Amino acid sequence: MVALANPWTEGPLVALAGALAAGRDGEVLAVHVVRVPDQTALSAAAENEELTAESERLLAAAEADAGEVGVPVETKTVLSHRSLAEVFDAARTNDADALVMGHGGARLAGGRAERAVDELAGTLPCDVLVLDGREFDPSRVLVPTAGGRSSELSAAVARALRATADAKVSVLHVADGDENARAFLEEWAAAHGLADADLRVETGDVAAEIERAAAAATLVVVGATERGLLARAVGGSPAPSVLERLDTPVLLAERPGERSLRRRLFGRR
Repeated sequence: MVALANPWTEGPLVALAGALAAGRDGEVLAVHVVRVPDQTALSAAAENEELTAESERLLAAAEADAGEVGVPVETKTVLSHRSLAEVFDAARTNDADALVMGHGGARLAGGRAERAVDELAGTLPCDVLVLDGREFDPSRVLVPTAGGRSSELSAAVARALRATADAKVSVLHVADGDENARAFLEEWAAAHGLADADLRVETGDVAAEIERAAAAATLVVVGATERGLLARAVGGSPAPSVLERLDTPVLLAERPGERSLRRRLFGRR
């Protein structure tokens, strides 16, 4: 499922969703969730010809772009007072394997979004991918990894882009001088189907090494292992400095996980 908000990011998001769907022999559901002010009835919004025409144009473009990738596509407009919550509900209702959305995708929810986004990001309906950038060029993909659950999704995305878009994949591990770093990376890559990728082990400052490696990439795929990282991304907040400094588009990837009551109350892992 790809959640669309505006025509400027439609193309890259649909291209990404299409490439991932093609890798799974799947299909794309393009959903335009239109944020309706609380004081406006949804029935009244549905009769707004300008609004419906804009949504139809956006979804028609999505259908055409998905068709170019060669995957089946279904489109849907959803009018809602809730925005991001509606996106997640749609992903659950339609049994989506993955949800693709753009950076700042929750801005439609207005000033009330921040806490809601943080809570929603803790109860993900499926794998979630957030693209920060108005371009999607998967020709040279960099996957920084230190292990972890969400880096499994990063690897799966890299494999799909290699299979469907002929991506050249590099995997980067920034070590702290550990002599077992090369063995760790080779074992991780082999376990995640990337043994034949370009494997790079560097030492030093993590941010600096990722920035240096990203300069030669067209897309950086990062597992959102830091608590709150995905929530900040979909909420439109600045990314951490390690990602904010990159000129290369970044794709944040996070897998759903169970959160205890203690984590929900106190934000602890």
